[in-house]
Parts: sequence; structure tokens; C-alpha cells
Amino acid sequence: MSFTKQLFEMTSMALPEVTARKFSRYLGKSEGYYGSVSSQNLDIPTNSLLFLSEILEHKNSTSPNKKITELQSMIAQEIVKRVQRIDSQNEAVRKLVIRSIAKVYMESDNNYTAPPIVIC
Repeated sequence: MSFTKQLFEMTSMALPEVTARKFSRYLGKSEGYYGSVSSQNLDIPTNSLLFLSEILEHKNSTSPNKKITELQSMIAQEIVKRVQRIDSQNEAVRKLVIRSIAKVYMESDNNYTAPPIVIC
């Protein structure tokens, strides 16, 4: 099963009210997006996965749910896999990018900002 279809199934288990149209909106896209992507067997863009994770974080903060936490972990693991598959044949370049991401994260750990506002 593709990651996209698995993501939809896990999302609908974590949030039973989710339909394909609502899932598309939770990805930050138009209502027909998921149907189009799944029929073409395409991957959901990383930005859309991050958008979905932000919505899940909001829902989990208002009503904690173990399935949402598992779903966010699955999304994070997919994003990590994508970052590691940076389109470069040079391993040194890939490591440089990954180290830079980690460094930026570690440096920004003490910088608190207001949480993003997501309206669906």
C-alpha cells in the first residue's frame, strides 16, 4: 500500500469524521486533491504533510488521542526519509544538508514563537 493511501486510512481511523474531501483540506489543498493524487499514484508534497501535522497537533491539543500521536510520528518519519533522499549523488552534500537542518533546529530550540493559526 502506498504511503498516501496508508496516510488517509490512518487519518480516518484517528479522526473518524474525515472524508476524502476533508482530508484534502487538511492537506491545505482543494477538496478533490486527495482523489486526484491517489488515482495518479502520486506522493503528497512535504509541505502538505507539514500542514496536516499542524492540524493534527491542534486537534490533539484540544482532545488528546494516541492515534493522532502515532499518525504524526508516521508523518515525521516520512519527512525524514525524504530529506535523506535528497537528489544528489554526493554523500557529502546530503550530509551537509542534514547537518544544517539539525543545526538550525538546535539553534532555534530556545526561540519561542506563537503557534501557527490554521483555518479549514
